[in-house]
Amino acid sequence: MSLPEILGFGHSGRGVGVRDHQLILPSVVCSTRVSRRIAAEVGAVTFAHQHGCGIIGIDVAGIDDFFVDLASHPNVGSVLIVSLGCETIQGNELCAKIARFNPSTQYIVIQESGGVEGAVAKGILLARVLASQFKPSRQRIEELVVGIDFSRQIADPRALVDALAKQGITCISADQIHGCAKNFSTLMAQKAQVILSFTSENQPPTGFALIPVINVASASPLHNAIMGEFDLKSDATSEEIAALILKVASGAKTISEANQSGEIVAPRAVRSV
Repeated sequence: MSLPEILGFGHSGRGVGVRDHQLILPSVVCSTRVSRRIAAEVGAVTFAHQHGCGIIGIDVAGIDDFFVDLASHPNVGSVLIVSLGCETIQGNELCAKIARFNPSTQYIVIQESGGVEGAVAKGILLARVLASQFKPSRQRIEELVVGIDFSRQIADPRALVDALAKQGITCISADQIHGCAKNFSTLMAQKAQVILSFTSENQPPTGFALIPVINVASASPLHNAIMGEFDLKSDATSEEIAALILKVASGAKTISEANQSGEIVAPRAVRSV
């Protein structure tokens, strides 16, 4: 069966996303608070992290590449990088790398903007300019890529993938047990537009700032106690899962999106110094 007609957001060179998020990207842990204030004012998304400074070896390039993956995701429109100015990963250098894939990218430096208040004011203004200059076109989604987070084992994963394929949905998966945050990052890098999460029985559901996450509960006591945080119950059928995926791809918000819950974890190989 072919994919039903779903209109997404055409982001030049990055594909058609199911969302049109402006990303306020802190290049370093020290700029996350400023990024959060800018994002709240302009209706953008951002995230806190512990990276960008005090990193060595292969992690320098690795974090750079991770940020590039985030900024070039099909669900992302324009990007504003917020840099402190003295960190390992410099805002101007990161901007140049991202702009190769997403030309609607600019940066500010807190230490060159008069401090926190000056950076917030400058960032709000620049974010609004970017949003007005780079508007997506509405385009049909020809391929809907759903990333499946197998943080717990389910009865018949192959049957689920086959059932989604019959609805025209392309599936990719990540199966690090008890590691949904890391699985989400893996699926993001593979350009999943929607994530279907089977989180661990001993962990609460979570989300991802750029990608709508559909959380499916297990029958564990913890999940039963917080069932209202899940989009689907443990006995949801493949047909119900497929129907919700298509609804979310068409614009319906998941619970984690509505709650603005979730985290983004970048892969690291070396301890911070």
